[in-house]
Amino acid sequence: MFNIIKKDIRLFFLDKRAVMLTFIMPIAVMSLIAFSYSGMGKGDAPKPIKLMVSDLDGSPFSKEIISNLISLKSLDVELIELDSAQNLIKKGEESSVLIFHKGLTDSVFLGHSVPIELQYDQAKAIEVGLLQQALLSKLMSSVGKNVMINKAMKEADEKYSGDPKMLTFIHEKIKEDFESNFSDKKNSSMNIQMTSIVAAKEDNDPGLIQAVAGTAVMMLLFSITAMGGSLLDEKEEGTLKRLLYSPIQTNFILFGKMISANIVSMLQLSILFLFAWNVFHLNVFLNLPALIVMLVATAFAASSFGMLLASIAKSRQQLQSMASLIILIMSALGGSMVPSFLMPEWMQKLSMVSINYWSIQGFYDIFWRHLAITDITFLTHVGMLFLIGIIGSSVAVILFRRNVLKIA
Repeated sequence: MFNIIKKDIRLFFLDKRAVMLTFIMPIAVMSLIAFSYSGMGKGDAPKPIKLMVSDLDGSPFSKEIISNLISLKSLDVELIELDSAQNLIKKGEESSVLIFHKGLTDSVFLGHSVPIELQYDQAKAIEVGLLQQALLSKLMSSVGKNVMINKAMKEADEKYSGDPKMLTFIHEKIKEDFESNFSDKKNSSMNIQMTSIVAAKEDNDPGLIQAVAGTAVMMLLFSITAMGGSLLDEKEEGTLKRLLYSPIQTNFILFGKMISANIVSMLQLSILFLFAWNVFHLNVFLNLPALIVMLVATAFAASSFGMLLASIAKSRQQLQSMASLIILIMSALGGSMVPSFLMPEWMQKLSMVSINYWSIQGFYDIFWRHLAITDITFLTHVGMLFLIGIIGSSVAVILFRRNVLKIA
């Protein structure tokens, strides 16, 4: 029995693919997901949250509040026109904008409700929630206190309007009381009006879009890589050698594989999205022309990626090992496993090299942001997928002639 155990363990460690799948791949994926949620570590300073601010009031008081917000290390404040901010949010480039509406100063000193609004993209609700925590404390100290003081003074004015000396005394006591005990009164904190300005009337849920798009792209990469492995099977079985002796041009062999991979990719994505429409009620018919363009771009990028890996690998076993590691890392970085906006800044930049990132953002453009097919943001996402496909195809052709066509 001990000899069997010794033999099996020795054979296991001699199998590089088994060792990689058992140890290296889980460590790599776990590390990426851990970095996505927690950044580089607890010892690092947290990255400031981007906050766009539109000051429609333009009063000295609103400018003082903005100055206080800028002083917060947890916020990266940018003053911007409201129209520009809303446009950036609708295109998914920013998450929210804090608006100080006209009449802010009068409302504060009259003790009325404060016209402060946070407009946001509901698809980034987690990021906006973190922003709210950073905002409420500072706004409460700079705005809420003044509202409460002036409301209390207004009530005193109505009650003791005929006694100026008493009013002066009460005003001083109100100020003194709020200055010394304001932290205990924060339970009556003011409210910030929250308004979702992206797809507010649409029934597509951002979480559902993330789940469907992220999973569809990741599974597509796995299946197309398996199709690319048929090139290596044909080489090992001698079929490729017979094809080379036929009148078919060498490059046409690879192009034929790529076209068939594109067709299968389109079919797989179409079935997955139709399934999501039928079972999960994802409205996939919001913009059918844009959806078809995105499906074609994603299929082209994925099939080129599969052919590229098949051209690099020397055997199907090597292809499977390499593809599993690369696809899982690319999916973790690209947002298939964790939404990209939750990741540290360095990972968000790195995610842009993945097919997953550009494809998922493109599906958000269609199902959530409702961007037109001619919108520059949507065209950028589509264009990047086609660029990845063109580069992958070009390199695959070179490596195909150099590696796969070497017939022993």
